[in-house]
Parts: sequence; C-alpha cells; structure tokens
Amino acid sequence: MTPIEVPPLASSNRRIVPIWTDGLLALGTGVVGGEVFGRTINYWIVAVGALLLVSFCNHVILTVLAGGSIGKLISGLRLIRTTDLGKPGVGQAIHRWLWGFFYILISPVLILSGSDVDHLDIAGLRIVRKADLR
Repeated sequence: MTPIEVPPLASSNRRIVPIWTDGLLALGTGVVGGEVFGRTINYWIVAVGALLLVSFCNHVILTVLAGGSIGKLISGLRLIRTTDLGKPGVGQAIHRWLWGFFYILISPVLILSGSDVDHLDIAGLRIVRKADLR
C-alpha cells in the first residue's frame, strides 16, 4: 500500500482572499442582523449572535458538506484531512473554527513579536489548492 501524498499548503497570498471574504461576510451579517432585529432586543447581542451563527454555518457546516467556506470555494481552495485527503469531519471542523477565534485573539501579539507562527494543519486539516487535488 502506497502512502498518501498530501498536497502542499496553499500559499499565504492565496489564503488572504478567504480570510477577507469570510470575515466581511460574518461582520456584515452581524451588522445587518443587529440593525434589523436589534431594535427589539439589545443590538450587540443580536449582532454577535448573527455573526457567530453565520460563521459557524460557513466554517463548519459548509466545510463539512462542500470542503471549504465560501471564501475558500470562491478562491479555488479546499480544506482536506491530511490522513486521506477527504472532506473534514464535524469534530475537526468545529475544532478548527474554535481555534480560529483563539488565533484572532493572539495574532496581534504574534505580529508585534515578529513570530511567523501560523495555524496550519490544525485538527489534521490543511488548506490546499483544488488544482493540487487532481
């Protein structure tokens, strides 16, 4: 049995598009949700709730079903398991989604300290170009 060759990680330049696309989608949904439903309930509770709901659906549910978030799919990237190149499982997608929030919190410290630590291959998953999967 031959070992599975995992495709190389997508370049950091290529991974910028999904970061901005998914981030703006979640923030925009939070603002719209806060404006539409925040008049009857506290604006910030609704805004954060909408942001988290869209983020979860995009980064967990869509990733499990389609292999990537909206930003990744638009930019031709996929999230794969490093063990067998398949789509992520629910547990792996949730793990990576939650780790992303932690990474957002520590990224200013990493930038200021000059560290090049990146959240690569978290939960046994890797971002690759769709073209590299063929």
